[in-house]
Amino acid sequence: YALYRVDLNTAGKDLWKKTYDQLKSENRQIRIDFYRQIHISNLSAREAIMDIWERTADIRDVSDVIVVNRDGEVSCFYVDENTPRRISGFIRINSSGALVTLDTKDYRIDGMEGNWLAADEIIIDGRQFFLMEHQDYHRQTTRVILDCYGKKIMEECGNGFDQQTKEILHGYVRNNQIKEPDAIEKQNKPDRLKRLELWQKAYENGHYERSWESGMEVNYDAIDGCVNHQKDHPGKALPDPEKKPKKRLSVIKRLREKQIAIAKRTGRSVPKYLEQQLAREKD
Repeated sequence: YALYRVDLNTAGKDLWKKTYDQLKSENRQIRIDFYRQIHISNLSAREAIMDIWERTADIRDVSDVIVVNRDGEVSCFYVDENTPRRISGFIRINSSGALVTLDTKDYRIDGMEGNWLAADEIIIDGRQFFLMEHQDYHRQTTRVILDCYGKKIMEECGNGFDQQTKEILHGYVRNNQIKEPDAIEKQNKPDRLKRLELWQKAYENGHYERSWESGMEVNYDAIDGCVNHQKDHPGKALPDPEKKPKKRLSVIKRLREKQIAIAKRTGRSVPKYLEQQLAREKD
C-alpha cells in the first residue's frame, strides 16, 4: 500500500485538510495529479484497510489518500476525520481509444434502453472497469459493467463491485490477458520478414515506376525508381539518327589492288587487264 498527501504546489492545494463531506458538497474531484507519495509499505495477506488505518495513525492526516494494491486489485481510500472513505477516480488510466471514464454521462449501451452514467470504477491488473447506472432509474434497475472501451462485461450487477463480482472480473482478466511486447514482437516478425522479401523482389524485378522511368531516363545506369535525368522531350521517344549504310568493299578489288602494289614495288609491269578492270570499277 502507499500513502499520498496533497501537493501544495499543484492546483489541488486547497484540498488540504478538508473533510470528505466538504469536498462532496463542493463537488471537488480527488485525483492523484494533486497528490504526492509520502509513504509506501508491504501489505500482508490478512491485512484489511482498518489494519492499515491503525498502522498509519502516526503519519496520516485528513485529506490523505491510502492506495491499496491487493493481488492486482487497486482500491483507494480518503482519510477522513474518523474513518477511511472509499473513493473512485483517484487513479485514472489514460487508455488510448477509451470510450468510458468515471465522468461519462449520457452513454448509450447496445441492447439497453436509455442513457447511462459511470457510477463507480475498479482497477484490476491495470484494466479499468466501470459500473454503469441508468441515469433516470439508478439503482432501481439492473446495473452493467463495461470496460474502458465500452465492451459489456456483465449485464446484471445489482450489488456493485461485491466479492463475487470481483472474482468474475479477476477471471475475465486472466482469460483475456494482453500479450506481452515480446510475444507481439515474435508474432509480427514473420510478417515483417515476408514484407521485406516481397519488397526485395519488387526492387530487383522492377515495378511500374521503374518501367516508366526506364523509358524516360537519358542515362540507363541511373534507374533508381525516380525520374531525375529526363530527355529533352520527356514522354516522347527520340528518333534514331539516320544511319548511312556502309559501302562494302569488294574482295576481288582489294586483291587486284594488292597485285598492282606488289608489281610496282618489285619493278614489274602491271598487267593491262588489271588496270582496265580497276578503271571500269571506278566508273
